[in-house]
Amino acid sequence: MIADALLYIDTHFGEALVLESLAKTAGYSVPQFSRLFSELCGISPMRYVNIVRVQQAAAMLLADDRRITDIAFACELESLEVFERQFKRYYSVSPSAYRDGVHLSPSPFYLSETMCYERLRRTMLIDGGNTFDWGRTASLYAKSRDIYPSVFWDTLHELGVGKAGQHILDIGTGTGVLPMNMVAFGGHYTGVDHSPEMIEEAKVLVPSADFLCADAHTLPFDDASFDVVTALQCWVYFDKARLIPELVRVLRPNGQLFILFMTWLAEEDEIVRDSFALVKRYNPDWSGYMKRTDDFCPSWLNGTFAVETIYKQDVHIPFTREAWCDRMVASRGIGATLDDEQVALFRKELLTILESRADEAFTVLHEAVIIKLTKETST
Repeated sequence: MIADALLYIDTHFGEALVLESLAKTAGYSVPQFSRLFSELCGISPMRYVNIVRVQQAAAMLLADDRRITDIAFACELESLEVFERQFKRYYSVSPSAYRDGVHLSPSPFYLSETMCYERLRRTMLIDGGNTFDWGRTASLYAKSRDIYPSVFWDTLHELGVGKAGQHILDIGTGTGVLPMNMVAFGGHYTGVDHSPEMIEEAKVLVPSADFLCADAHTLPFDDASFDVVTALQCWVYFDKARLIPELVRVLRPNGQLFILFMTWLAEEDEIVRDSFALVKRYNPDWSGYMKRTDDFCPSWLNGTFAVETIYKQDVHIPFTREAWCDRMVASRGIGATLDDEQVALFRKELLTILESRADEAFTVLHEAVIIKLTKETST
């Protein structure tokens, strides 16, 4: 119910919001709502309202040429003086200076990990809004998710990642799969992820990189800190309206964004199709079904990034029966969602299917995709 209140604030920031109406929306008394919101989110309700309004105003300042006063009123900030004060409190510069390109690091603000995922589930309708927790599968994820072929990393390097002296930010880094495979090429890697369990695994696997638990939508880095941002197998989890301005901020002029993933093709591979059918039986709301990548020209580009290259290649990834079971259990639909008893039953049943359908060693068809985007010079 508190997560629903967060979404209500996010989508009604331009309306009059008072504590009484927010509490009523969540179904609590005002004292209950204030206490629960503060405990779960790590911030008071009305402070959160003000931050959302200021963040939205900042995006508007860069997106259109409306008068600053009009933007302040559109975000329900009661006067220009209040807007100036609130904006400086968060961004350390005036709205007019921000519009003119003076961008300092905003004061860090993070929802608690629990509430961030709750809001994410409801916003993106991932798995029908059901609960999942990547921390529960972090150790198995670290063991089973480094399945990318060497040609994938070689191609990423050829496209410009991993140069000497380059600073690379890997968002949604998980257990650090990308830095682990790219550090040998060169550059300095920083990985951020919301899951502390994933970050701890990454620190062990890639001691030469920097890792911290942080929200990619509000990064704790100075403006123009990075040459490259990478996002491996995680793009679906981000709120693009909030993420893109933040990536524009931390990237240097002509900085590059790489969106990378390998898609398992259930429509073309029997092992994937049967495995997915089993996942859906155990978790009917799972929304992990994937298809081949269509033409890439999303609305969120909006003059911020230009698509430079789209690399696609079919790859046949080798697995043993046990390794494929690990791969499927480490997924969001099973290990991050189901209890231990259900996970054990799923593994046993999947292994039985594999014994009847595949040799001990087999390959699974994936589509490897790397999308290279360059920051527009005007941003």
